[in-house]
Amino acid sequence: MELVEATLTPLQRRSGAAWVPWRDLAAQQRRRGEPIRVLAPGDDVMLQVDDTVVRGWVLRNAAANGDGAYVIMFGAALGRRVPLSTQRRPEPVVQDVEVRVVPAQRDRRVSLYL
Repeated sequence: MELVEATLTPLQRRSGAAWVPWRDLAAQQRRRGEPIRVLAPGDDVMLQVDDTVVRGWVLRNAAANGDGAYVIMFGAALGRRVPLSTQRRPEPVVQDVEVRVVPAQRDRRVSLYL
């Protein structure tokens, strides 16, 4: 797990996503005397913002104009959502259900990398 120091804009705080340039993280690692480590998508990070530390993870590496950055997601994104209305919707009624069995297409597992 890598420690990442960041200053966030109000928009980044609300969205739960931070944009950290590669050179900023490398400078932080050099200053702390650590070897420079490149983060990969899915790596866990501890994001230090002001005096608080929150847990996050690297969503992707983004390159822009010859310089790149990490897109880091943090916080509980689902916890920030609020319901649109307070009225309960009626439960749907299911009638005339037909069940079909789909035959197996392949005997082995296939992995696709995008």
